[in-house]
Amino acid sequence: MFLQEPQQMKQFLRAFILVQVEPMREKDVMEELLKMEEVIEAHMITGEYDVLAVVQARRHFLEADYDVLFNTAIAKIESVKYVIDTNTIIGIASKTKISDSV
Repeated sequence: MFLQEPQQMKQFLRAFILVQVEPMREKDVMEELLKMEEVIEAHMITGEYDVLAVVQARRHFLEADYDVLFNTAIAKIESVKYVIDTNTIIGIASKTKISDSV
């Protein structure tokens, strides 16, 4: 049912960053997140965290995935006004229904 892992997914690291923000500031934070090159999606969510940011960064040879993410996205997100806390989820393997041509 799923397509094979697209080549682009091998070159890029994708992670999901849960973001806790000050009350009533979710939309402000989402707007700031979407200004960042690494953030490809932002979603307001329910639960302990308020926003889910989907980030994508190019993998670097001989550099750990977490280090790449921290240096390109996590530190930026944590510095956004109204952000209280973050929790990063890095996928081990990914499959998608989206083809390379999209």
